[in-house]
Amino acid sequence: MAELEKRISGDWIEIREKSNDFHALLEALAPPPDEMAAAAGRLRHSVEQGIVEFKRVSLSPVLVALETARYRTLAAEDVAAQEQSLTLLLLVILLQRLLCADLLPMARPADVKHDFGVDSLQVNTILADVNARVKGNTALRAHTAVKNILMQVQRYNQENQKMRQLLPAIKAEMRTSFLTNFTKTFNEIIGSIRRNYLVLLEEDAAAETARREGFSLALMPLKDLAPLLASQAKEVARFRSTLAHAREEKYKTREALVHLYDGRQAVVRLIEEEPKSYRLICQRTGQSIDACSLSMAAGFRDEIAGILEKQGRREETG
Repeated sequence: MAELEKRISGDWIEIREKSNDFHALLEALAPPPDEMAAAAGRLRHSVEQGIVEFKRVSLSPVLVALETARYRTLAAEDVAAQEQSLTLLLLVILLQRLLCADLLPMARPADVKHDFGVDSLQVNTILADVNARVKGNTALRAHTAVKNILMQVQRYNQENQKMRQLLPAIKAEMRTSFLTNFTKTFNEIIGSIRRNYLVLLEEDAAAETARREGFSLALMPLKDLAPLLASQAKEVARFRSTLAHAREEKYKTREALVHLYDGRQAVVRLIEEEPKSYRLICQRTGQSIDACSLSMAAGFRDEIAGILEKQGRREETG
């Protein structure tokens, strides 16, 4: 048993040291590309409770195999299969932790380019809309884009007044150059008004998209989940190291496997704590707790499935 404890401790130290770096983690666990693709598929099919469902389903056959060890010696291939399953479960948990700790960027939807036709809008049309917005919500006066638009309007009026005052005194041969300079200034002002108005329209479009989608995992405060996920990973790693030890030693290992099964409640409890943590986070954000917690589980499922799919394709072509 001393050798097993040494194995468990050593394996965890190696994984923990590499767990903050995506590529180092992949190198340490070395999951085959086809296995990552298969895990991504199982994640995608976890439609009822997202990533929590995936964890429960991944752990279940491992526990069944360990229970069998009470009555007979497990075949080496059975041990190896459960060990590989735990490797993928461990990878999923640690990828989830990287996302929560903001050490791995979440996938962002492709930016939708809207054609608002701002370049062809008359300035008077823009100003009419901006003034209507401000009238309906005076707080908009503090918006940077609105402040810039109003400032540029003031500048336009000042430059226009200056031009009208100076124009009568300008000699005929200098008028073209004089007017060209003012035209350039007016175009710069109009361009600035249009660019700032575009900012307002893009913000409107983004707010409408967010309203329709209703939930974004990237906007949730996830860092508090990282310690729970680290505990899950440590416990799953203990199971994985014990199975690896049994596979390599082959003889006199049933006792270790039975002992592992008898202590299964620790890892089960850590997985069951996850949805409770989701609910606490959702409660803090003021969202509907039931819908939000399910959306979090589904969001993690989709994020990690995407990572595994992408990495599996990359390694297969590499």
